[in-house]
Amino acid sequence: MTTRETSILESGQRVGLAVAPYQAELNDFPPLLAADAARAGLATAIKAQQSTQDTLTTASTAGKEAAREKMALATATLSARAVGYALATGQLGLKQTFRLSYADVRYGEATEDVNHVRDLVKAVQALPAKVRADYRLTDAVIQAPADAADAFDAAGDAQTGAKAAPRLASLALPELLRRLSAALRLMETLLKGQRTDPDPKFHWAELYEAFAEANKRRGVASKSRKVDVKPVA
Repeated sequence: MTTRETSILESGQRVGLAVAPYQAELNDFPPLLAADAARAGLATAIKAQQSTQDTLTTASTAGKEAAREKMALATATLSARAVGYALATGQLGLKQTFRLSYADVRYGEATEDVNHVRDLVKAVQALPAKVRADYRLTDAVIQAPADAADAFDAAGDAQTGAKAAPRLASLALPELLRRLSAALRLMETLLKGQRTDPDPKFHWAELYEAFAEANKRRGVASKSRKVDVKPVA
């Protein structure tokens, strides 16, 4: 959520804590009690959506990073064995073809890295069977980077889906936040009208002050004011 949205949610949560000690006043004023109940429900709903977004996105990103790590490690092993063959036979052109380091795959541009991994796999597969056997370019070693590249692609698709789900879920957030702001404004208006009530059984002035302090927006920069500057004669 944005800083402004987070500030609204935090205000709603702080207000809940601030008015909790004044249950007698709330119970005595049904409109205020209803507004506070709405505030509590909206704050809970917004927090739940925020948690869902964070959890889905974090989990999918972690899965993609793990898949990329596995691809980088498997590719480094295959590359080292293939480069060994190229060096042993003095084929410098093949050395360049086969060279693909862990860092190249782990930290490069994702789409290009996957393509390079698959190109390496194809190049090694094209070697004669005896060469592959002599230099321990086994089927398992060759297939591992290919499988890891497929897994990385799948993890990328899962991350895209996970990010889409929070976006769909967050379509409701603007409305929830609007309603929370409205509930807070209603509570403020009701308490303003009640704060001078002289009934000694209640503490309306204290409740209003507690609410006002809790409802202050924190961490949101105020809008800059336009200043008219008159030219000097």
